[in-house]
Amino acid sequence: KNLISMNYKISIFSESNRRINDTKIKKKISYLKNLSNLSKFNFVIIANETNKHLDYIKFLIKKKKDVYFEKPIFHKKFNFVKLENQIKKNKLFFYCGYQLLMHEKIKFLSNFLKKQKILSFVFQVGYDFKKWREGKYKSKKYFLNKSKGGGVIFELIHEVNLIQKLIGKIDKIKTLKKSINSNKFEDLSLSLVKTKNNVNGILYQDMLSSSYFRSYKIICKKCTIELDISKQILKINDKIFKFNKKKNSNENLLKESLKHFLKMKKYKKNLRYFKDSVSDLNVALQMHNKK
Repeated sequence: KNLISMNYKISIFSESNRRINDTKIKKKISYLKNLSNLSKFNFVIIANETNKHLDYIKFLIKKKKDVYFEKPIFHKKFNFVKLENQIKKNKLFFYCGYQLLMHEKIKFLSNFLKKQKILSFVFQVGYDFKKWREGKYKSKKYFLNKSKGGGVIFELIHEVNLIQKLIGKIDKIKTLKKSINSNKFEDLSLSLVKTKNNVNGILYQDMLSSSYFRSYKIICKKCTIELDISKQILKINDKIFKFNKKKNSNENLLKESLKHFLKMKKYKKNLRYFKDSVSDLNVALQMHNKK
């Protein structure tokens, strides 16, 4: 929908038999072998199940295509150095779709915190996965299956990414996790975090909350910052900032994320986003007690 609004011509490869009714989409490609000629495509978006990301990433590196891929990059331990070298050699651009990075207050904090001495933090996020997926959870179960990259840690990896962006690279993380509602996936986790710049904090992730919450509290030497995305408020000490609900809606953030990808992919030698996504995966694996 966003790409069509930007006048892109689109083809879709899907393993699903679900019909695509939009007349502006050129065709649906049903088999991977039919993707042998990708020269006419400017870039490719990977938005399938987490456990299938790596196969497509390898395939698209060989085809020398720029890629926008959905988070997380994968769900298992893998040596990404070889892939990184191939991306560099072919001058490709790989970008992970963390749309929260496009949020106006996240951008503000990214600059604001560079001038602050951070002492500690508490990041917390929660939702009812059935509401979040708008009823699709019955047919789209990969995000509920641990073996396919499902569960609270991978589903809510946005906060891992934001800690590493706003606070500092995570050095150590110790996680308590629990399966309350299912044996197939973990739906609740609480982590103690220490960053490489020696800041301690807490990360709370919840897939069973009846109400949506997403809030970050950052204690600095000279101020206390409270960003509540669910209530659309940023508070620094006693000063309150509100933000535009429409501008920061998930739909608009997705569009801004795509725009950023299209802008940044001009710089082919930029490996930062690929490396960041691998770093986030390594933290998630630590949370799963897999070093």
